[in-house]
Amino acid sequence: MQVTVLNVGSSLLAPLKNGEREINREYKLDLRVAAYNFGSPLNQIEWSEVDHDLAASDVVFVIHVMDGENAARLIPVLERYRERHHAVIVINCMPELMRRTRMGSLDVGRFFGNDSDEGKGRRGLGEIRNFRRAVRLFSTAGSWVSKQVGGRTNGKPTRHGHGQYLKLIDKLPNILRFVPTAGTLRDVKNYLYIFCYFLQPTPRNIRSMILFALKHYVPDGRLRKLKIDIPAPEAMPSVAIYHPDGPKLFETFDAYRKWHFGRSPKSKVQSPKAKGISSNVTELTLDAESTIGLLLMRPQVVSKTTKHYDALIHAIEGEGLSVIPAISTIMDNREACEKFFIDTSPSPKS
Repeated sequence: MQVTVLNVGSSLLAPLKNGEREINREYKLDLRVAAYNFGSPLNQIEWSEVDHDLAASDVVFVIHVMDGENAARLIPVLERYRERHHAVIVINCMPELMRRTRMGSLDVGRFFGNDSDEGKGRRGLGEIRNFRRAVRLFSTAGSWVSKQVGGRTNGKPTRHGHGQYLKLIDKLPNILRFVPTAGTLRDVKNYLYIFCYFLQPTPRNIRSMILFALKHYVPDGRLRKLKIDIPAPEAMPSVAIYHPDGPKLFETFDAYRKWHFGRSPKSKVQSPKAKGISSNVTELTLDAESTIGLLLMRPQVVSKTTKHYDALIHAIEGEGLSVIPAISTIMDNREACEKFFIDTSPSPKS
């Protein structure tokens, strides 16, 4: 059993491999997950490896691929192995690739191609209605996602568009409970569930994303015999402060400040510089002249691929400086900057 993931960036590589390991340990599926970074053009040897893995894949994920050269080479390969793949799940890609999405009765190319009404005369009235509802749901969701990811509505920038988008995505699984599960609508719902797992790429969510696709779309006897429990998508804050030594993500500056000054004196880093002479941490604030702010990419922190960030944060603190490492959405840094770096009150925040 094989899953191939073609993604722009490296943040999913570790959680994908962890997911492969955990799924095999728990369910003995002999699963292999092949992952490739499509962030730049691939050479001929790399394309040969991609072709080899796609030829053996049961499920294919294509994520964030906007590069014309990679897409142009990928599309004919997907077509060549169309009969082999039980599901092709395309997320946030260029339109030519989005049309290659196929999951059960959901075939996006058929939805929006010349053959969208193929077999219409052979369908019953109820099936035709469900099909049209599915087309509407997928079209509406796709249009909304495009606007939110781009941070623009009606040509104008949206305030904190991507952050608000993630908060709405957190509510989507509960909303989907009210969508009928008949025919193509079921597969559109499944696509949106997978989308929710992907947008919060914690190790648990990536594992669930793989299992969800296998359970619903791979006709393997082992999967049918197993009782596979897939938890609801795990939610994470859209913006927060991260620290490798912290117990969790800090959603407010005050929570981070209190933890920062209450750290163990046995810490390997030097004591943070502060304003104020009180021994009460609630009365201390960071010294702006010896504090460095960092903007970290949210996917890396959420997926726990943070070794490079951890080393940088510890190196800064090793010089006797304080640091505010804020995570931010890829498309829009405004909310993180306003929340953690800009103080509109009379007294400075840091």
